[in-house]
Amino acid sequence: MSQTFVHPHAEFDRFPALAEEFGADVIADIIAAEVADFAWDSRFAERNLGAWDGFEDEDFDADIVRIIGYFRSRYIVATCLVDANRRVRAMLTQRHFDSFEDAEQAFLDGGG
Repeated sequence: MSQTFVHPHAEFDRFPALAEEFGADVIADIIAAEVADFAWDSRFAERNLGAWDGFEDEDFDADIVRIIGYFRSRYIVATCLVDANRRVRAMLTQRHFDSFEDAEQAFLDGGG
């Protein structure tokens, strides 16, 4: 008798449902176009790193936020710009990890 263990973070992974809905061939293009949104939506923890100063000629207020998430069966640690409505506006950095321990360490140490 074999047992299947589902990692608790797998419930955050929207990829299987998206692949089923749109098809595996189409979903890769969708993800590439909306990578910041997928990373943001996959998050299960976040840390506010402070206000983003932006550029002199821009009238745009944002916070810099580090996230840890789970998408496509991998952990994501990313640093994002988030507007006042908590919508991701840009992803500054992103790294993928196979283990939660490595991702958590990067999340805590600032390796996103």
